[in-house]
Amino acid sequence: MNWEVSSMPFKTSFFNPTLFKKNLSRSWPLWGGVTAVGALVPLYMLLAVMSGEKIYLEQADFVSFLYNAAACFLPAFTICYALLVAMFVWSYLHNSRSVGMMHALPVSRDTLFVTNTLSGLAMLLIPYVVVGGFLSVFALCYGAMDVGAVLITIAAVLLENLTFFGLATFCAMITGNIFAVAGYYLVLNFLAPMLDLLVNSLAQVFIFGLTSEVSEFSLYFAPITGLYNHVDVMSHHDEVYNLLPPTLEGFWLIAVYGLVGVLLLIGAWALYRARRSESAGDIVAFRGLRPVLRVSLSVLSALTLGRMAYEIFWNALFANGEYADLVPMLVCMALTAIVGYYIASMLLEKSLRVFKGSLKGVAVVCAATVALGVAVSLDIFGIGNRVPEAGDVQSVNVWGSVDVNYMAGNHDMVLCEKVIEIHRAILAEKDYIQNFDNEFVWSEDTAWTNIRFDYTMKDGSHLYRAYLFPVSQSRMGESGTYDAVLKSIVDDPVVLMAEVKVPAGAEFSGMMLEGRLSGAEEWEYRYVAPADYEVVYAALLRDAREGNFCLNSSFYYMWDKELIQMADWEFFKNEPMFEIRYRYEKDGSRRNDSYYLNLQPGMKHTLKALVDCGVVTEEIIAGWSN
Repeated sequence: MNWEVSSMPFKTSFFNPTLFKKNLSRSWPLWGGVTAVGALVPLYMLLAVMSGEKIYLEQADFVSFLYNAAACFLPAFTICYALLVAMFVWSYLHNSRSVGMMHALPVSRDTLFVTNTLSGLAMLLIPYVVVGGFLSVFALCYGAMDVGAVLITIAAVLLENLTFFGLATFCAMITGNIFAVAGYYLVLNFLAPMLDLLVNSLAQVFIFGLTSEVSEFSLYFAPITGLYNHVDVMSHHDEVYNLLPPTLEGFWLIAVYGLVGVLLLIGAWALYRARRSESAGDIVAFRGLRPVLRVSLSVLSALTLGRMAYEIFWNALFANGEYADLVPMLVCMALTAIVGYYIASMLLEKSLRVFKGSLKGVAVVCAATVALGVAVSLDIFGIGNRVPEAGDVQSVNVWGSVDVNYMAGNHDMVLCEKVIEIHRAILAEKDYIQNFDNEFVWSEDTAWTNIRFDYTMKDGSHLYRAYLFPVSQSRMGESGTYDAVLKSIVDDPVVLMAEVKVPAGAEFSGMMLEGRLSGAEEWEYRYVAPADYEVVYAALLRDAREGNFCLNSSFYYMWDKELIQMADWEFFKNEPMFEIRYRYEKDGSRRNDSYYLNLQPGMKHTLKALVDCGVVTEEIIAGWSN
């Protein structure tokens, strides 16, 4: 007898509609409440239209509203809402009974993951669909609809929700504790700039001139900071300066983050398939991540609690000088790293009995912490000695002992080279400055001043440096010292001309004198008539060419007035401010700019022009010393 065995093909489904509906029905207070609150504004606008209220809405206004919502509101809202949705969708993974029940169902883990992921994305997008629909109807009623702007906004919403939901889902997979999901999510969202700031803050107390600003590069690795720093709404005008619809700049970054979110979801899928149900309740769901948590908490503890311990127990009592003492800092960091190690162990083991057999791990984190501290203090990458080449600088702002503003294309490169000369001269004598700081004895010949450099490079990166250093009158006569370099630049005609010269083809839009002009307590404003703009500007250029004034510098005003070869500074004790405003064309767009100058007694041509134009009188100038 012949038996024929017929086989029916098995169909694999990655989606379970019953579970999908169940998720939405159970979570309706969450997405329903958010939708109701979000719909209040467009509903109010629609009701206002129906009641006959006149509302004026142009296409540019509608586009601006959409793009500003995408650039300003969307990231902050989504980072919070995506976490809440992910914690709801994956909450069963963090309870042993719930996860056992779900994994006992005749549904594969692939189906569970895909269905729950789609459920979460649906909860995220429902409010946007409802609110966006109402707004689109409102725009259609007024003929302000822009399909292109709507599609771009929809894409931004989809991509940013993928970004944050993907990260939240990934966090839910690596832990079995629902509260740890929020902690990991918060840390991973800000990990790069946080580590950058902490390491930079540590380096600042060892490396000469370093400031603790977060680098632009690290901000890209935190979606929320990347979006707020590099996504913006740009306004545009036509040839006659009529307002055109704006554009959403930086959309490429939104797309990159969306792709990262998809990759995180794929990684979470792989983790879910390998995850043990018994890990519910654990701080980390995979044993291979346990050493990572210990090391991470140890390093973070050393960089935060270690710095705090140094400031409290050593710096306030024994330290001398601006920079930190290496050995006490390393001791504080190592001790607090041990604290972080044991805190992590207690969380992992859910017990206070974690000391037995821990010496090997403690030794490793202590060695790693000391190595980090030594590497930072020695500046093994030469960060402190970095000075850019003039040809690589797009712009540089300097303020403090000297005030300089250089921008490639608007100024001669000589001005940038002067700035770099000052910077290199200070670095060349950093040992002298640091030793002087540690052994400072007050002298009438010496005073402290500061200077800050803010370089913007042509590749878009930034370089910040800040220095506090002594300036000595006797050293100003010694060639090669930074004191002499500062003195030679402060009233250099090349630098002065760069400061006061406006771009070629610029039109003056205003000149104003402000201060206690008549010697009274009230602040006054006096304006130069448009017909006199060119006369006053020509006089200012003449003073610059002759070196009749110096760069704005409170240090030079308050210390030794003779250092800049001028006399009678008491005559201008309350120096008034002079502002010049102008507009010019650059890169096809119209720009407005301005600069301020302190009027100084050496500016004889400018003062005479202001008197001749009737802005001030000789008697008012004479009263400025009162």
